Parts: sequence; C-alpha cells; structure tokens
Amino acid sequence: MVPVLVGCAVVAFVLSLGATGFARKVGDRLAAHDGKGVDGQVKAEVRRVPNTGGIGIATTLLCVLGVTAIAAWLWPDSAADASQLTDLAAGVRENTTLLVSFLAGLFVVHVVGVIDDRKPLPWQPKLFVMLLVPMVVVWVSQTRVLTLFDDHVGGSWLSVLITAFWFAVVMNAMNFLDNMDGLAGGLGAIVSAGLVAISIVNGQWIIGAGSAVLLGACAGFLPHNFPRARVFMGDGGSLVLGFTIAFLTVRLNYADSESGSPQWHLLFVPFVLLAIPLYDFVSVVLLRFSQGKSPFVGDLQHFSHRMARRGLGNRGAVLLVWMLAGMTGTGAVVMSRSEPWQAALIAGQTLAVIGLIAYLERGIPERSS
Repeated sequence: MVPVLVGCAVVAFVLSLGATGFARKVGDRLAAHDGKGVDGQVKAEVRRVPNTGGIGIATTLLCVLGVTAIAAWLWPDSAADASQLTDLAAGVRENTTLLVSFLAGLFVVHVVGVIDDRKPLPWQPKLFVMLLVPMVVVWVSQTRVLTLFDDHVGGSWLSVLITAFWFAVVMNAMNFLDNMDGLAGGLGAIVSAGLVAISIVNGQWIIGAGSAVLLGACAGFLPHNFPRARVFMGDGGSLVLGFTIAFLTVRLNYADSESGSPQWHLLFVPFVLLAIPLYDFVSVVLLRFSQGKSPFVGDLQHFSHRMARRGLGNRGAVLLVWMLAGMTGTGAVVMSRSEPWQAALIAGQTLAVIGLIAYLERGIPERSS
C-alpha cells in the first residue's frame, strides 16, 4: 500500500505545482497582491506579491480527493490484479459521507480565506467560521475526540465542542505561522509527512492517502514560495492547511487494537506532532494579552520573528522552525506505537525542549532590527 501513498503524493505535487503557478499568474494579472491587513495589524514590509497561492493548495486537495471518491465508486471489485487499490476503493466507499463532509468544510473555509485575502475581515466573523464549520463537519462525519464523555454528559455535545475547539486552535496556529517565505508551506509538509508515517505504522491507509495528498500539495507550493516568495498562500491556504491537519489528527486512531492495556497516552500524539505551531500560538497569544492587545490582530512577535531578531535572519529562522518541527514530528511517529512509559519519555522530552526554548528566549537579548 505504500506505493499507493507515494503515488498520491506525486500526483498532488504535480497538480499543486501547476495550479499554484497558474494562481500566481492570475493573481499578478488581477493585481491581487498582499495588503496592509486590518486596522492595528503590524506586518513586515508589504511586497507586490500575489497572495493567491492558497488556491493552488485547495484546488489540489479538492480535485485529488474528489476524483478519488468518484474513482472509488467506479472501481471494479473484481480487479484482483490490483487488490490493494480494490481494498482502498472499498474503504473510500465506506467513508463517503466522511469525505464529502470534509471536502465541503474545506471549500467553505477556503472561500472565507480568499475573501479575507481580498478584503481583510474582522477577527470575529473569521473565528465564528473556524468554530461553526468544524462543528458541522464533526457532527455530520462523527469525527470527534473524547467520545467516552458522551454517556456522562447526556449526549455528544461536549465532544463536538472540544473537537471544534481543536480545529480552531490548529487553524489559527497555521495561520499565525504564515509570516515568512516558506514557513507555513514547509511546516505543512513536515506535519503531513509525520501523519503519513503515523498512518503507515498504524495501518490506516485511508488517512494515509489523505495525508500524502496534503504532503504533495504543500511540496508543490513550496517552489513558488521559498527561498524567495513569488506568491503567498494567504488565508485561503493557511486556513485550509490547519483545517486539513486538524481533521486528519482527529481521524487517526492511535490505539493498538491488539493491546489489552489502556492506550490513553496516545491521545497526546497530535500535541507532540504540532508542538512547535502550538508553542508559537500560545506564546503569541500570551504576549498580546500581557500587552493589552487583541490576540487575533497580527504583529511581528511570532516565534519566527523573535528568532530572526536574535541574529538568525528570516531564512535562518524558517530553517530552525522546520528543524524543530521535524524533531517533534519524529517523536510523534515513535510515540504512536509506544508503551506508556516510552510515551511519557517522549512527551517529557518534548516539553523540556519547548521549556528550554522559552527560557532561552527570555534570557537572550534581542538584536536591534
């Protein structure tokens, strides 16, 4: 089945590379360039670069996954010479409602992001969409976490709210990190690669295929965005990345069905996988609250900005964030098949790394920019 995942990634890469290039040309022709943002927002120097790249990422996901769903219904069950594809097609057919609800939610999130890229929206309607769309998708597709609480709180409302909150956090975290050339696209590729690896070691091929498509979409976008951006992904891309990653982390089943012992510790795998984006999100929100600012109005206080001001420069900061995300992602893959004591070591190591970063950030003076 691994060759099938490789094929999904390659097809998505080629399509994303072309679709992003087309979106860049259209953005240039329509003068759909990056702007100053909402009132009070602090941004780096505005460049005449189109922010339409997210259209290439979203188009890739919608097209590849949509065509996959159609092909699964047309695939003959008698194709014994391609039994792996037959099994995958059967799995897709069984999860049609799940896939359709995900694609519908992704489309709505993407449209809101594109609208925001053209005319910046206040944070309130954006946050409302980030909560409402996941709630609908979660309810329809039964993509929920902590369902063990359902019998104790009189229904599934609590697990739906918790899952929607997770979606909103991850979407904001990826949106926050779309602040330097290549940063969000590279992070999306690294996290996707981790999800592919986790799905392989856990034998979840449907989720693995979706993760491989996301990996290819991010990889196809990167040549247009790094080392020097010719197009930005914009909110139309970063929100899609966050929405897709959140969905995949919730759908992955980390429990070992052959183990008779509780697998509660594996619930922390997504937190380890996304440790760096979550650290940036939490640290920025706390910084803005401490300064009496809105946590949803952008500035230049992100982890990447802080590292750049400490002498790494923008490109060095991007490479550092990628490296740290790769380290925590590797730990998450190992953690997904670990015993409780092993998982505790990995979680402790991740917390120690994050704590050390926070300590060093406070102790090292910033260089003047």
